[in-house]
Amino acid sequence: MYRIFTATAALIIVIITTGYSQENRSILNNSRDTVTIHNIYRDIDNYISRANPHPDSLIAACNRLISLTDNTALKTAIAGYLFNTFSTSPVMGQESVAIYIAKKYFLSGELEWHGEGGEAILRLYTEFNQNSLIGMKAPELNLQTITGEEIALKSLKTNYTVIYFFDNNCSVCKAKLPDLKKVTELRNYLGIEVYAVYTGQDTLSLLQFIAEEFPVESSDRKIKWHFVYDPDGMSGFHKLYNVLSTPQMFLLDREKKIIGRNLDATALEKVFESDEQRINNLYNESENFVPAYLSIFDLKDTSQFKEAFDPLFQRATRDNYDTYNAIFYHLFEFLFNEDDPAFKYAAVYVAEKYIIPYASLWRDPDYPQNIVSTKVSVIKNNRVGSVIPDVTLYTTKGRAKKIKKMLTGHTLLYFFNPDCSVCTPFTEELKENFKYFKKHGLRIIAIYAGSYDDELFKYINVINPPWKILRPKDYNYLDLYKIFEVGQVPQTYLLDKKGRIIAKRIFTAQLKEMFK
Repeated sequence: MYRIFTATAALIIVIITTGYSQENRSILNNSRDTVTIHNIYRDIDNYISRANPHPDSLIAACNRLISLTDNTALKTAIAGYLFNTFSTSPVMGQESVAIYIAKKYFLSGELEWHGEGGEAILRLYTEFNQNSLIGMKAPELNLQTITGEEIALKSLKTNYTVIYFFDNNCSVCKAKLPDLKKVTELRNYLGIEVYAVYTGQDTLSLLQFIAEEFPVESSDRKIKWHFVYDPDGMSGFHKLYNVLSTPQMFLLDREKKIIGRNLDATALEKVFESDEQRINNLYNESENFVPAYLSIFDLKDTSQFKEAFDPLFQRATRDNYDTYNAIFYHLFEFLFNEDDPAFKYAAVYVAEKYIIPYASLWRDPDYPQNIVSTKVSVIKNNRVGSVIPDVTLYTTKGRAKKIKKMLTGHTLLYFFNPDCSVCTPFTEELKENFKYFKKHGLRIIAIYAGSYDDELFKYINVINPPWKILRPKDYNYLDLYKIFEVGQVPQTYLLDKKGRIIAKRIFTAQLKEMFK
């Protein structure tokens, strides 16, 4: 480790930094002992600790410390101490500060390195760490399985990739492996795969390792492991990923950017937790942002769609696809759940232009490919003027009924749930006016949008409704969501005898006015 050898040098450091005690100033003027030197180290540490912990801010703080003196020996001493501080820091990501100092001040020749091991050690540290720092794109690997198949790291299309370097003779690898398997299995819902790199070249040893650690009876595991190795030793993974010993572990996001390095299972779990919290924060912020943003535009004017959504899409996808996911998820869901037809049209526009074509940008591709696509179909099939699909529903006795065969004159489809507080008074209003509507040729068909037969039968016994009640097959209310706009109940559809939608969300007063 570097040391500051003179009280003069120590005194200069005290002068160029801020917030030091009068006691230290006095000691520096009267002592040259190691206590003084350790006090200076402490003061440098205090100065650094006040900086923003982001590597860019730490680099700026280091540059300031080093540049505040013209004394070459002192610059060298400060730079050396700072390199040692950050190269040995337990805080993930601070290696980048050490590498910056090494390159800018020592390997460039500006200052002369006097640390233990000479410049070769400094150069070795830099060369083995500079390609795999936090925030960097992970260096590409294209290694072989035991069957000779090549698997490229970039070919793993998953939200998180764990790169795990191991050796079958490494006792620590074997001891730590159960913890790694446990953490990844518990977090499988995040979308994780493991790129397990065997650092040896003995295929039989790798086969034996896999057989022992991943027996056939454990084949129901939820995490996919890709066991690969470098048979000709030409990939350079040791230097690319600082694999001087095993185990070595990295965590990549879905863009294959490094978000964790030099990890063990406990640290991996913390990175997962931190990244989950980051994503949750994005979704919470987006939920508040979307209504405020949309209030700027008049979405009844379709010419404003492009102005509203194009710049937002460009900004959201510029740096981080998670931001895009969060904003456009809430954007679509907000528009979809609004009753105003203009918002429904905007939802279709957003879905077809900014979501469905970009399934590869989503953490969960099922959302754009299936959920959004289904909801778009629901909007299109449920517009006023459209003919409803010829759906099969079931009576309380389990008899199948085609809705279109039940239509006579005008029909009101009334979607309800007994738990719905608004449904109760509306049901009572319908009962009070049932004879009036029947006299004027309006048939009422109620459709249960719940999940429990006992709930429905209790409702029927209490309400004793005079109209026909239908339900989805097996009481699976989600089937209704795939066909009708029933995200909010009560929901009503007024149909003509051909099943054409005349009006939606129409209630007692409007119905009475229409059927005078």
